[in-house]
Order: sequence, then C-alpha cells, then structure tokens
Amino acid sequence: MKNCCLTLFAALFTFLHVWAQVNEKTGKTYAIHIAKASGEITLDGKLDEPDWQRADMAKDFYQTLPNDQDYSRSKTEVRLTYDHQNLYLAAVCYDEMPGNYVIQSLKRDFSYPVTDAFVVFIDPFGNRTTGFSFAVSPLGVQREGLVEYGGSFGVTTSWDNRWFSAVQTETGKWTLEMAIPFKTLRYDEHLSEWNINFSRNDLKRIETSTWSPVPTQFNVASLAFCGKLLWDAPPRKAGGNVSLIPYARLGANRNYSADDKPQFEHPDVGLDAKIAVTSSLNLDLTVNPDFSQVEVDQQVTNLQRTNLFFPERRQFFIENSDLFQFGIDPMQPFFSRRIGLNVPILAGARLTGNINENWRMGLLSIQTEGQPDGRQSQNYSVAALQRKLFERSSATAFVINRQAFTNFKPDADDYNRVAGAELRYRSANNKWTADVLYHQSFTQYDEQTFSPKAIDRAGLVADIGYEDRNWFSFISLEHAGPDYIADVGFLQDLYQRNDQTNTIQAAPYLASFHYIGYKFYPKNMNVVRFFGPEYDGKVFYFYDFKNFDRWSTYKLFTYFKDNSIARLLINNYQTQLLFPTNITGRMDSLLQPGAYRYTEAGAEYEGAARNKLYGKLRAYYGGFYNGKKLTLSADATYRLQPFANLALNVAYNRIRFPQGFGNTRLMLVSPRIELTFTKSLFFTTFLQFNTQTQNFNINNRLQWRFAPMSDVFLVFTDNMNTEDFSQKDWGLVLKVNYWFTL
Repeated sequence: MKNCCLTLFAALFTFLHVWAQVNEKTGKTYAIHIAKASGEITLDGKLDEPDWQRADMAKDFYQTLPNDQDYSRSKTEVRLTYDHQNLYLAAVCYDEMPGNYVIQSLKRDFSYPVTDAFVVFIDPFGNRTTGFSFAVSPLGVQREGLVEYGGSFGVTTSWDNRWFSAVQTETGKWTLEMAIPFKTLRYDEHLSEWNINFSRNDLKRIETSTWSPVPTQFNVASLAFCGKLLWDAPPRKAGGNVSLIPYARLGANRNYSADDKPQFEHPDVGLDAKIAVTSSLNLDLTVNPDFSQVEVDQQVTNLQRTNLFFPERRQFFIENSDLFQFGIDPMQPFFSRRIGLNVPILAGARLTGNINENWRMGLLSIQTEGQPDGRQSQNYSVAALQRKLFERSSATAFVINRQAFTNFKPDADDYNRVAGAELRYRSANNKWTADVLYHQSFTQYDEQTFSPKAIDRAGLVADIGYEDRNWFSFISLEHAGPDYIADVGFLQDLYQRNDQTNTIQAAPYLASFHYIGYKFYPKNMNVVRFFGPEYDGKVFYFYDFKNFDRWSTYKLFTYFKDNSIARLLINNYQTQLLFPTNITGRMDSLLQPGAYRYTEAGAEYEGAARNKLYGKLRAYYGGFYNGKKLTLSADATYRLQPFANLALNVAYNRIRFPQGFGNTRLMLVSPRIELTFTKSLFFTTFLQFNTQTQNFNINNRLQWRFAPMSDVFLVFTDNMNTEDFSQKDWGLVLKVNYWFTL
C-alpha cells in the first residue's frame, strides 16, 4: 500500500508541474530595480533626498479585496535603495477619502486585517516558499514577521527583530520610510535577484491591493505572485552579526494547597544569542531561558475526546520554525511546546537557514533539567534537510530524537526516535497542492505489551488540493499504526481518553479528510462579494476496520463587501467511543463504548473588523452523543483607537443527557482590556472564568519597550476556584531583557 501511494503521487507531482501555468491578470511583468544610494538616507518620512527622486518606482497597485478585477482606487508609490548597512524603502500612500484611519492600537505587531497599513514581503532566496514581512501603520506602529509555507497562512508575527521606520501624515496622503538592516535579513550574498511584493490596506475604502496582483482567493502574503527585485549588484555579506539578549528575572509565588506563605524566588539570569554564521544561516543559542512574559493561551471549552492544540509563542523556537514542522494537522511528529513542559530548559541551540538557493537545513538540540519527583533530564534533538524542487516545491528528510539521561549518561532503554521523508508540491500559480509524507518511529518496546510480529510503526499522509477563483477542494489519506509513537509530537487523533482507568490509550487509524466548495460572484458587488455551498467531511476507521468515526458539514456561506461573513450549517456525526468517557468532565456517569449518531444545525456571523465594534456570533443546537446540546458564543471587540481595545468572549453550553448521566451547563467568560499608552508602553489584563476546569484566571501584563527590542515586563497571574472564588495560587514576575548588537 505504501509503495503504491508513493508511486501514484510521484507521477501526480510530475503531471502537475508540467500542467501548471502562471496566470498574469494584467499581462505585465513586475520588476523593480534597486540602486545603491549615493548619499545618506535620513529616516524622517519626508523623501527629500536626491536618491529617492532617482529611484525606480513601483505603482499602479491592483485590487485583491473586495475584488481582483481592477486597479486599486487608493494610489500607492514605492521606491527602494540601499547602502552597506540597510535596505531602504519609501512609500507614498495617497488617501483622498475623508475620515479617520482604522488603527487597531499603538502596540507592535498589529493585526493587518484590522489596521490601515503598508507592508512589504521579501523573498531573498527566490524560492517563493519562505521570506520576511515588514509593515507600518499611518501612526508609525511597526509589524514584522516571517512568511512560511509560501504565505498561504499569512505572516507569523511571533518573530521579532530590529528595524527602523518613520511616518509623515498630511492632508491627502501619508508617507513612510523603512530601514531594514541586512543583519536582520537572511539572504544569499551571491544572488542579484530577489522576489518582492508590496501591499496596501485601506480599510476606509474597504480595499486591499498589491503591486504584483494576487488573486482574491489567496492571502496577500502569498509569495507565488511576487515580482522581482533586481539589484545593481548583489548585496554584500552584512559583516559581523552577533546579537546578545541577556535577561534578569525576579519572582514570587504562593500555592495555597501546599502552604500558606509566599515564596520569593531566587534572582535568575539567562542569555539568548543570535549569531549569523553566514548571511543565510543563523545560530540561535539559549542558556537558562525564561518565557514568563509570554501571554497565556486563550482557553476554549473542550468537548472533544482529545487534547487541544495551542501554537508556539516562545521566541527561541520561532525563526525558520517551518523547517521543524513536519506532517500536517493532526499528525505532527514534532511539536516544540512539548519541550520544557513544566520542567526547566538548561540550554539549547538551533542552526537554521539556507545553505544556498536550493538547500535549507535545520539542527536543534535542547537539554532539560531533571526533577526531584523522578522526571529525568531529557535531550531533544532534530535534524532536517530540505531540497527545493521545481519553482515552489520541496523534499525534506528529518530525524527527531528524545533521549533520557540519568546521572549525565544516556539511558539506553528510554528513548524515542522518528525519522521521515516528505515530498510537498506547490504549483507555480498556487492552485495545486499535493503532499506525500512517510514517518517511522523507533522505541524500546515492552515485549509484553507489543508483539514484535505485529509492530506497525508507520505514519503516512497523502493529499491533493485545488483552488481557483470559484472552486476549492481537498482530499487526504492518513494512516497511523498502533506502534507509531512520537513523544515530542502532537498526534491528536491517535490517542483517546479512558476515563474509567484515567489513562490515555492509543487508537491507531486510517482516515480520509475531504472538502469541496464553490464561490458564486454577483455582477454587482456593492453588498455581496461572493457566496456559495461547501461540504466538509472525514471518515475515520480504527485499526480493526469495524469501528469508525464520521462527520459531515454542509454549509452555505456569504462574504459581504465590508468583509463580514454569514454562514448556515448542518453537522452530522457518528462518533465511536472506544473507552468509557466523561465528555464534559462534569457527568454523573460515563458514556459507555459504542457508536453515537447525532445531528446539529448552526448559524455564524462575523462582523467587519474595520468597524469600531466587531466580533463573532455563533449558535448551534442539536444532538450530542445520547443527549442534546445548545451552544451560544459571542466574541466582541470595541476599539477606542488607538489607545484601547476592549474585548469580551462568552461561550455557553447547555447539555442535557438522559436520566442517570446528568445535565451540564458550561460557561467560559473571557474579558480582555488592552491599553497602549504610547508606542512603547502597553498594559493588558486578561480574565478567564471557566466552569469546565473550575478555574478563574487573571493575567496582568505591563510592558515597557525602553530601547529597540529591549523590554521591562511586570506580570501577575492569579488562579481561583470558580465556585467560591477561593484562591489556588498566584505568581508575580519582574523581567528585564536588553538586545545588544555587536
């Protein structure tokens, strides 16, 4: 079966590569020349240097939203130049429509869909799969991030680095200048041709546009549609490029279940370092890292049999993180949030980046500290090598290793390894995608538990997708064997809870996930951009091929001109419980193993983020296992721009089971207040009242950015019981970090 799948998809990759055609909407070639500046560029937003007047200009932006059939009505002009230290960019954003700009806040890394802004996407290697993004709002607020997976999912703003900008606002336009240090970028100093694109968000006019046209069905960050940046000479290596980020930390905490006195923690220090081995390879080092300033995860009510996925937020793991993201949801053999889970990290190193325009590599090794309760010290190491294929495709080989240590020596019987190869195809026009992924795990097995004759350690995925202006579709096949063990992964569907024995047990499977939909575009788009039907489904066979899960969703969707969305849907389920299960966590009796069939109907509405008051409303009602469930939820945000965002999330679930199982009401209330006093002083308070976990969490976070990429954080966290508000624990942290560039 495995050989057949690999052969089939290899043939399919070849066919799609030959078939794919580039679709140029305007029939134009998009290229802009960049010449070295003869004088000094002063960042003041005025564009009065002679080099700006001589620079090549990118203009005549094309609409992406609300439609992609015409040139932008909001005019934008872009120029570029450079010197030995920086890449400079200047843009004039004409604004003829009266009214205030739409501004989310003064805080760095604003949300692009909620803010008027200008953004540049840079692909220094010409591979159209990875790159950098830098954006600025009319009030001069910065946003930077990494473009991964070709930009299909937008920009990862968790990445932070140093760059500079200035903005001037006047009647009828706003003007900006950027200086992006070559030390901030990763690039090949031998290449004289990069990929680049520019985008402008004008929410007053309800318009998003790009210089090189991006079809409306794709994200504006998509690198498949970049134009060319043509250098008069390849930019030289940035020279010595070492950044040191030391931190100091003070803390106190109190655990009311353990004792009744506050505990003052010993002062702590640590160090992060970023070292450019070459202009395209970066070495990240960390010693005694601390992530206490990272914002808490937003909780959700969990009515699934499996764990929930929360994204990585820790800065050390972010840059080039796509090199370590193997598999696809929900089968990921490496998930960095498994590392340092309730145990300290002693030190770590990551070497990542491009060897040249065709090869990328990633090496990672992290050591955690053993604990007095018996948890052993662990080493987590990953090696990945990626080869570019065709224009936007790749082949990757990787090895993941978890190794336990006892008294500083490897424990020969306590390890887990996963090795694999992945082939990913992306057509030049971004319409076709296809993947073939094969993983194999290696673990010291207990012969009384596993039969060596029946061991199946394989994880296998094969998928294909297509999307154009009207059609979107996808189908995948997934297989996880009973002995496919990835201790450092997130394998959501492979494990289920057995609430009778209070254990998590493996549930190997063969599954097919699929969806298909169609978009209708009205001739008059004054109200509706497009609408249509969609079908999603999954069939999930357990290893005996007798029991299976199945769900199907039938949707009708409407996208309005102002970017608000309405949906009607029907969900149909067959859920197979393999073990006695407490679905809600608050049941009187466990649901017994067996097949449960039920249906629910729902409606959803998402308001336009350009409005000062916007949010999401959802309502569902129908069957739920052997009972009934009503779900109501609302997310609302009110923007007191640019100084405050007031948000409230409410989720209510009323579940009624037959007699003997009990009725349940679950409430999750999450108010959030975000204040941005200046572009360097921020305060956030985030409350989460969750009756399912019986926890009321308060997280207060004050941040002062006193120098570029250098901060003071004061964080207070408090946890209480939801029933009587008795305190469980609290923690207070003061942390200072400073960014040195050598």
